[in-house]
Amino acid sequence: MRTASITLHRRATAHPLPNTRRRRNTARLTAATALATATLTLHGCAWTLISAVDATGSVIQAGFAAATHYSSPSFVNGAPIDVSHICIELNQNVTTGDFVPALQTVLTQRGVQSDLYGPGTAPPGCEARLVYSAAIDYGRRAFSDESTPYLSTIDLTLLQRGRVVVTARYETRGLATDRFSSASTKLGGLVGRMVVDRRAQNAPALQAARID
Repeated sequence: MRTASITLHRRATAHPLPNTRRRRNTARLTAATALATATLTLHGCAWTLISAVDATGSVIQAGFAAATHYSSPSFVNGAPIDVSHICIELNQNVTTGDFVPALQTVLTQRGVQSDLYGPGTAPPGCEARLVYSAAIDYGRRAFSDESTPYLSTIDLTLLQRGRVVVTARYETRGLATDRFSSASTKLGGLVGRMVVDRRAQNAPALQAARID
C-alpha cells in the first residue's frame, strides 16, 4: 500500500493537471497579443508623426513656391509718373543677363515703351530717364544644399529734365521668402510703384471705342 501511494504521487507530480496547462497557454497568448498591440500602436504613432512632418514640409514648400511669384519694394520715394516712353541708361556693372530685358518687359506691361543708351549718350528727346544698379548674392533654397545666385539689391531712379522724381529700392532682408524670385518679379514690384499703368488707364476708352 505504501509503495502504491508513492507511485501515484510521483505520477501526479510529473504530469500537471490540464487546467494548469490551459492557464499557462492563456497567459502566454495574452502577453503576445498585448505586445503585438503595443507594437502596432507605436508604429501607428510613428506613421502619424512622419505624415505630420511630410505635411508640414509640403506646406512650407508651397509657401516658398507662392512667394517666388510675388515681391514688394523695400521703399519708394515719390509718386508714380505718367509717361509713355523711358530711356534706360545701361549699367555695365550689372552682369545679370536677364535684368535689362526683364526691366523692359515690365515697362511694356504697363504701356510704357523704352530704349537703351550708353552712359553720357542720352537722346535729347527722352520723356524720362531711368538709371539702375543691382547686386547679386548667393544662398540655398529650402530643402536644397546647392548655392544659388539671386538679386539681393535693386535700385531704380527715374529722372525728368535732370531732376530725380521717383526712386525705388528692393532689398533682401533676413528670411525674405521672395529671395529667389525672378528678376521680372522683383522689377515688377518696383516699376509698379514708379510709373502709372497706362494700359489700365486707357482700358475704359478702348472698351468704349469697341462698343461704338
